[in-house]
Amino acid sequence: MRDFEFSYDEENDDLFLFRKDVKSKGSIEFGNLVLDFDNKKNLVGIQIMEATEFICEITGCDKKLARNILVNLKKSQVEIKLHRNMIIFKIFLFSKFEEKMQIPITLPNITSPSPALIYT
Repeated sequence: MRDFEFSYDEENDDLFLFRKDVKSKGSIEFGNLVLDFDNKKNLVGIQIMEATEFICEITGCDKKLARNILVNLKKSQVEIKLHRNMIIFKIFLFSKFEEKMQIPITLPNITSPSPALIYT
């Protein structure tokens, strides 16, 4: 598990988690999620658009609790595992009021461009 820096835009309800020590070299969008990867294909950033709604759909939590954690965020951690062709990551959010939340996400691990997107 690794600490990730965070930025939360309350007005747009966007959460951005990122590793400060590594630069993104490319992104992949999955609906409300944008995943950033470094040049070694390691996950180095996660953007969640409409974060409150997304988090509550995934975890089944109360929207008021999710929003309170996001607005008062003090720490974020991400645990990343690769399993076959899947990337499994858990986001841990901690508020300054000792509230915490775990968000598990599983997605296909895309390691090369789609042949349909390559133009010759």
